[in-house]
Amino acid sequence: MGKPLTDGMANRLSDEDLLAVITEGRSGTGMAGWGDSFSDEEIFDMATYVRALQGKAGLNLADDNAGISDDPAVLAGEDVFNGRAGCVNCHTYRDQGGSVGPVLDGLSGRLPAAALSEALLNPSASIVSGFGAKIVEQEDGTQIVGRFRNDSELAVQLQSSDGRRWVTFFKDRVKLIIDSTESLMPDVYASLNALEQQQLLAFLNSL
Repeated sequence: MGKPLTDGMANRLSDEDLLAVITEGRSGTGMAGWGDSFSDEEIFDMATYVRALQGKAGLNLADDNAGISDDPAVLAGEDVFNGRAGCVNCHTYRDQGGSVGPVLDGLSGRLPAAALSEALLNPSASIVSGFGAKIVEQEDGTQIVGRFRNDSELAVQLQSSDGRRWVTFFKDRVKLIIDSTESLMPDVYASLNALEQQQLLAFLNSL
């Protein structure tokens, strides 16, 4: 029986240590290393899911010594990210932003440019572990969709749309709970003009 992933020791692991434990295992325990079985991206997704179980936004592997780019396209893209596209409402970078979506620090190091473009054009094509959604249909027919955690036989928790709290839904008090195949990420990229799309990509690739 493995140790809880949400106990104090697991919560105190740095993001780098958490990735190392998943990749290399832990000597003297039953924790095997999975580095030879999964890709770096899959290992990152596992660690992100662990952070989601712990109620955290995700991993933050940003280099504190890295400077902010002075590329005009990157700066304009950051304005699009924080303004018209509204990405900052759901995603965190440099310790600012929301927690509904994955942390974006270090994005360029783990997601190739082609995969990033695909994620923007078709957000539901591949959903990061720990950021899937469930649909809760209440007895009056209203539906609530949100990122979920702690799915058990008795209840499931959904994150509020603003990302600030987790709401518990008891399964015997609602009509239906099903997995959503759609990403919570809105199709904002398609609404941007060509220049804004290029600028946003430049910014994301700089992270």
